[in-house]
Amino acid sequence: MNQPKKQDVGKRRGFLKKVGTLALAAGSAVIGCGFSSKTVAADEESVIAAYWRKKQKKLEAVEAESRKKDKAFGPPPKYIYRGTDYTDSKATFYAPLMEECEYLPEFQSIFTEGTAGQYFKHTLKFGMKDIIKYHGHSCEALYYTAAICRLICDKLFADNVVDRTILRGMGGKSPCIADSLIYVTGGRLQFGTLNLDPSLGHAVVLQRIDTQETWMGAWKDGVQSWNAMKIFGTPNKANPLPYKKWSAWKYEPDTPASQMDDCKIKWKYTKPELLQRLRDLKDNLKYLPDGATPTIKPNEVREEFNWLQYRHLREVFSHPLEESFQIKKVDNFKWQYPHCEPMWIPRLDQKAKWAPYMAHPMASD
Repeated sequence: MNQPKKQDVGKRRGFLKKVGTLALAAGSAVIGCGFSSKTVAADEESVIAAYWRKKQKKLEAVEAESRKKDKAFGPPPKYIYRGTDYTDSKATFYAPLMEECEYLPEFQSIFTEGTAGQYFKHTLKFGMKDIIKYHGHSCEALYYTAAICRLICDKLFADNVVDRTILRGMGGKSPCIADSLIYVTGGRLQFGTLNLDPSLGHAVVLQRIDTQETWMGAWKDGVQSWNAMKIFGTPNKANPLPYKKWSAWKYEPDTPASQMDDCKIKWKYTKPELLQRLRDLKDNLKYLPDGATPTIKPNEVREEFNWLQYRHLREVFSHPLEESFQIKKVDNFKWQYPHCEPMWIPRLDQKAKWAPYMAHPMASD
């Protein structure tokens, strides 16, 4: 068995000391209790779990109090002007799809002007090119996540204007999914408005903070066949009925019966053999099991792989988003705060968002 690094042990012991495990073990030793390594490890995990349960309740109480001060609304305030910003839709080397796909997701959003600022008087518009620049390159999960967020935001916000002061998101362990979520929602770990749960696989969850309305979404079967949790699509022990679940997330509701027949794409690929080639290369380049030998030479297929991804995305986003992606409501979901410290850091840039507007200081100059 691999032994933990001294540095990791030190960090863990420091955390355990904070929550009381070492005191518990020491006290037991004094009264003559023998502890095996398994017993100590179990006690550590138990105390850590208890710590985060207590932290969760505390943060829920803080949030409940903060929601009392927030003003929920349907449409954006009347003084919010839409359509005054634009997205850069010119194709370039890192975003070649901008001028080729009719259905790339775009967003109009509102936020605050700064630490002491009210809502902006105009919406901020952004799209895939902005998200790609933030992430650093174009990739499938970046597009898919933005598309799912677009469909969910259509449910959460009237007039298609996304209020990023009251939005948070959760995704799997993919950095591409996380970056797309961060850009769309404005969520951050240190604010408790972003969380990562590997059991979600490729699915994502969005919640509107003021109303607690929660939705989750995923791509439809046929957009991609691979799933980290081996849940979606193919019947197996975890999912005996295809499409009933889209992930292994324990809070996921069953897919409504009315949606069960719509969990697979109905449009056809122009060249399905190229999609299969993309999947074969992806399995070799990204998802090869430990110890397995690739059947390809990675350095000989990278250009082909990039071209196949581009071609695949071009096909997906030549169709309306709802034909390739799906969402369902998650009732009565209590947000799960990320297990990281420090938490909670208050968002000072939202405290004055409803403050009245005043004359510009230059008016008296």
